[in-house]
Amino acid sequence: MKALVIDSAATCMHIAAKNNDIKAFLSLDMGQKQSQKLLPAIDYLLSQVELKASDLDYTALTSGPGTFTGLRLAFSALKAIELAHNIPLYGIPSLDAYAFPFNSFGGQVVSVIDAKKDQFFAALYENGETISEAEDTSAEAVAKKLSKEKEILLTGPDAKIFKEELSKIDSSLNLLVYESQPNPAESLFTIAEDMIEQKKEPLADYDGPVYLRKSEAEIKLESAN
Repeated sequence: MKALVIDSAATCMHIAAKNNDIKAFLSLDMGQKQSQKLLPAIDYLLSQVELKASDLDYTALTSGPGTFTGLRLAFSALKAIELAHNIPLYGIPSLDAYAFPFNSFGGQVVSVIDAKKDQFFAALYENGETISEAEDTSAEAVAKKLSKEKEILLTGPDAKIFKEELSKIDSSLNLLVYESQPNPAESLFTIAEDMIEQKKEPLADYDGPVYLRKSEAEIKLESAN
Protein backbone atom coordinates (compact mmCIF):
# COMPACT_ATOMS: atom_id res chain seq x y z
CA MET A 1 0.00 0.00 0.00
CA LYS A 2 0.96 3.65 -0.40
CA ALA A 3 0.98 5.55 2.88
CA LEU A 4 2.25 8.45 4.96
CA VAL A 5 2.43 8.28 8.78
CA ILE A 6 3.49 10.67 11.55
CA ASP A 7 4.29 10.07 15.20
CA SER A 8 4.31 13.47 16.89
CA ALA A 9 3.38 12.52 20.47
CA ALA A 10 6.84 13.19 21.92
CA THR A 11 9.53 15.82 21.42
CA CYS A 12 11.11 13.88 18.54
CA MET A 13 8.73 13.65 15.57
CA HIS A 14 8.93 10.57 13.32
CA ILE A 15 7.61 10.72 9.75
CA ALA A 16 7.58 7.89 7.20
CA ALA A 17 6.26 7.21 3.72
CA LYS A 18 5.99 3.98 1.80
CA ASN A 19 5.26 2.93 -1.72
CA ASN A 20 4.51 -0.76 -1.23
CA ASP A 21 7.90 -2.26 -0.24
CA ILE A 22 9.86 1.00 -0.66
CA LYS A 23 10.04 3.05 2.55
CA ALA A 24 11.62 6.29 3.71
CA PHE A 25 11.93 7.49 7.32
CA LEU A 26 12.82 10.85 8.85
CA SER A 27 13.04 12.13 12.44
CA LEU A 28 12.77 15.79 13.49
CA ASP A 29 14.07 16.66 16.97
CA MET A 30 14.08 20.42 16.53
CA GLY A 31 11.77 21.96 19.10
CA GLN A 32 9.74 24.86 17.71
CA LYS A 33 11.37 24.51 14.27
CA GLN A 34 9.26 21.40 13.68
CA SER A 35 6.41 23.67 12.57
CA GLN A 36 8.64 25.07 9.80
CA LYS A 37 10.09 21.72 8.75
CA LEU A 38 7.12 19.32 8.80
CA LEU A 39 5.59 20.15 5.41
CA PRO A 40 8.97 20.20 3.58
CA ALA A 41 9.80 16.89 5.30
CA ILE A 42 6.55 15.35 4.05
CA ASP A 43 7.24 16.55 0.51
CA TYR A 44 10.80 15.18 0.71
CA LEU A 45 9.72 11.74 1.96
CA LEU A 46 7.00 11.39 -0.66
CA SER A 47 9.52 12.28 -3.36
CA GLN A 48 11.93 9.64 -2.05
CA VAL A 49 9.33 6.91 -2.53
CA GLU A 50 8.17 8.43 -5.84
CA LEU A 51 4.70 9.42 -4.67
CA LYS A 52 2.47 12.48 -4.65
CA ALA A 53 -0.03 13.11 -1.86
CA SER A 54 -2.86 12.25 -4.24
CA ASP A 55 -1.37 8.76 -4.76
CA LEU A 56 -1.75 7.74 -1.12
CA ASP A 57 -4.08 4.95 0.00
CA TYR A 58 -4.16 6.26 3.57
CA THR A 59 -2.41 8.37 6.18
CA ALA A 60 -2.08 7.63 9.91
CA LEU A 61 -0.83 9.31 13.05
CA THR A 62 -0.45 8.92 16.78
CA SER A 63 -3.63 10.55 18.05
CA GLY A 64 -2.49 11.19 21.63
CA PRO A 65 -1.79 11.54 24.41
CA GLY A 66 1.33 13.57 23.77
CA THR A 67 2.68 17.06 23.24
CA PHE A 68 0.04 19.67 22.40
CA THR A 69 2.05 21.32 19.63
CA GLY A 70 3.28 18.12 18.00
CA LEU A 71 -0.14 16.51 17.86
CA ARG A 72 -1.73 19.66 16.43
CA LEU A 73 0.95 19.92 13.74
CA ALA A 74 0.48 16.33 12.59
CA PHE A 75 -3.31 16.56 12.59
CA SER A 76 -3.21 19.80 10.59
CA ALA A 77 -0.87 18.36 7.97
CA LEU A 78 -2.70 15.09 7.43
CA LYS A 79 -6.18 16.64 7.64
CA ALA A 80 -5.10 18.95 4.81
CA ILE A 81 -4.16 15.94 2.69
CA GLU A 82 -7.45 14.26 3.61
CA LEU A 83 -9.47 17.29 2.53
CA ALA A 84 -7.49 17.99 -0.62
CA HIS A 85 -7.36 14.44 -1.95
CA ASN A 86 -10.02 12.46 -0.03
CA ILE A 87 -7.35 10.26 1.58
CA PRO A 88 -8.57 8.45 4.75
CA LEU A 89 -6.78 9.36 7.98
CA TYR A 90 -6.44 6.81 10.78
CA GLY A 91 -5.75 7.75 14.39
CA ILE A 92 -3.83 5.34 16.61
CA PRO A 93 -3.42 5.94 20.36
CA SER A 94 0.19 6.91 20.97
CA LEU A 95 0.87 4.50 23.82
CA ASP A 96 -0.71 1.61 21.89
CA ALA A 97 1.64 2.27 18.98
CA TYR A 98 4.72 2.17 21.23
CA ALA A 99 3.59 -1.05 22.92
CA PHE A 100 2.56 -2.81 19.70
CA PRO A 101 5.95 -4.42 18.85
CA PHE A 102 5.87 -6.18 22.23
CA ASN A 103 2.43 -7.82 22.02
CA SER A 104 4.08 -11.23 22.41
CA PHE A 105 6.25 -10.24 25.38
CA GLY A 106 5.72 -12.68 28.24
CA GLY A 107 5.52 -10.16 31.06
CA GLN A 108 4.00 -6.73 31.51
CA VAL A 109 4.57 -3.82 29.13
CA VAL A 110 4.43 -0.18 30.21
CA SER A 111 4.22 2.38 27.43
CA VAL A 112 5.23 5.86 28.57
CA ILE A 113 5.75 9.48 27.56
CA ASP A 114 7.22 12.09 29.92
CA ALA A 115 4.39 14.57 30.59
CA LYS A 116 6.67 16.85 32.67
CA LYS A 117 5.92 18.21 36.15
CA ASP A 118 6.78 14.76 37.63
CA GLN A 119 3.93 13.19 35.66
CA PHE A 120 3.82 10.66 32.82
CA PHE A 121 1.35 9.55 30.19
CA ALA A 122 1.35 5.79 30.76
CA ALA A 123 -0.61 2.64 29.94
CA LEU A 124 -0.10 -0.98 31.00
CA TYR A 125 -0.39 -4.03 28.74
CA GLU A 126 -0.10 -7.80 29.07
CA ASN A 127 -0.25 -10.41 26.29
CA GLY A 128 -1.20 -7.70 23.82
CA GLU A 129 -4.21 -6.62 25.91
CA THR A 130 -4.66 -3.29 27.68
CA ILE A 131 -4.62 -3.80 31.46
CA SER A 132 -4.65 -0.11 32.42
CA GLU A 133 -5.82 2.61 30.04
CA ALA A 134 -3.72 5.67 29.23
CA GLU A 135 -3.53 8.08 32.16
CA ASP A 136 -1.81 11.30 33.14
CA THR A 137 -0.21 9.73 36.18
CA SER A 138 2.85 9.38 38.42
CA ALA A 139 5.56 6.74 38.63
CA GLU A 140 4.31 5.92 42.15
CA ALA A 141 0.79 5.18 40.87
CA VAL A 142 2.09 2.96 38.07
CA ALA A 143 4.44 1.07 40.42
CA LYS A 144 1.44 -0.07 42.49
CA LYS A 145 0.00 -1.83 39.42
CA LEU A 146 3.15 -3.74 38.51
CA SER A 147 3.92 -7.37 39.32
CA LYS A 148 7.05 -8.35 41.25
CA GLU A 149 6.81 -11.86 39.79
CA LYS A 150 7.01 -10.83 36.12
CA GLU A 151 9.45 -9.07 33.83
CA ILE A 152 8.32 -5.53 33.08
CA LEU A 153 9.30 -4.04 29.74
CA LEU A 154 9.23 -0.26 29.49
CA THR A 155 8.72 1.22 26.04
CA GLY A 156 8.05 4.58 24.47
CA PRO A 157 10.24 7.65 23.93
CA ASP A 158 10.82 8.21 27.66
CA ALA A 159 11.18 4.62 28.86
CA LYS A 160 14.68 5.19 30.26
CA ILE A 161 13.57 8.16 32.34
CA PHE A 162 10.63 6.16 33.66
CA LYS A 163 12.87 3.23 34.60
CA GLU A 164 14.99 5.56 36.73
CA GLU A 165 11.89 6.80 38.54
CA LEU A 166 10.46 3.33 39.11
CA SER A 167 13.81 2.02 40.37
CA LYS A 168 13.85 4.72 43.04
CA ILE A 169 10.38 3.67 44.19
CA ASP A 170 10.87 -0.13 44.16
CA SER A 171 14.27 -1.63 43.40
CA SER A 172 12.80 -5.16 43.42
CA LEU A 173 10.90 -4.63 40.16
CA ASN A 174 12.39 -6.56 37.22
CA LEU A 175 12.57 -3.69 34.72
CA LEU A 176 13.76 -3.96 31.13
CA VAL A 177 14.45 -1.22 28.58
CA TYR A 178 15.88 -1.85 25.13
CA GLU A 179 18.66 0.57 24.27
CA SER A 180 17.23 0.98 20.77
CA GLN A 181 13.47 1.55 20.71
CA PRO A 182 11.56 0.32 17.62
CA ASN A 183 10.69 2.99 15.08
CA PRO A 184 7.03 3.87 15.84
CA ALA A 185 6.32 4.48 12.15
CA GLU A 186 6.51 0.75 11.45
CA SER A 187 3.81 0.12 14.05
CA LEU A 188 1.63 2.85 12.53
CA PHE A 189 1.84 1.22 9.11
CA THR A 190 0.93 -2.21 10.50
CA ILE A 191 -1.86 -1.09 12.84
CA ALA A 192 -3.47 1.17 10.23
CA GLU A 193 -3.48 -1.59 7.62
CA ASP A 194 -5.01 -3.98 10.15
CA MET A 195 -7.72 -1.36 10.73
CA ILE A 196 -8.32 -1.08 7.00
CA GLU A 197 -8.54 -4.88 6.63
CA GLN A 198 -11.05 -5.00 9.51
CA LYS A 199 -13.02 -2.18 7.82
CA LYS A 200 -12.67 0.14 10.81
CA GLU A 201 -13.66 3.73 10.22
CA PRO A 202 -10.99 6.40 9.69
CA LEU A 203 -11.12 9.61 11.70
CA ALA A 204 -14.13 11.82 11.10
CA ASP A 205 -13.77 15.45 10.07
CA TYR A 206 -14.43 16.63 13.62
CA ASP A 207 -11.99 14.21 15.30
CA GLY A 208 -8.88 15.78 16.80
CA PRO A 209 -6.02 14.90 19.16
CA VAL A 210 -6.70 13.07 22.41
CA TYR A 211 -5.41 15.17 25.30
CA LEU A 212 -5.23 13.84 28.87
CA ARG A 213 -4.16 17.20 30.26
CA LYS A 214 -5.39 20.74 29.77
CA SER A 215 -3.08 23.14 27.97
CA GLU A 216 -1.28 25.93 29.84
CA ALA A 217 -3.56 28.43 28.09
CA GLU A 218 -6.69 26.60 29.30
CA ILE A 219 -5.35 26.40 32.85
CA LYS A 220 -4.53 30.12 32.87
CA LEU A 221 -7.98 30.97 31.46
CA GLU A 222 -9.74 28.93 34.13
CA SER A 223 -7.67 30.46 36.94
CA ALA A 224 -8.49 33.96 35.65
CA ASN A 225 -12.27 33.36 35.75
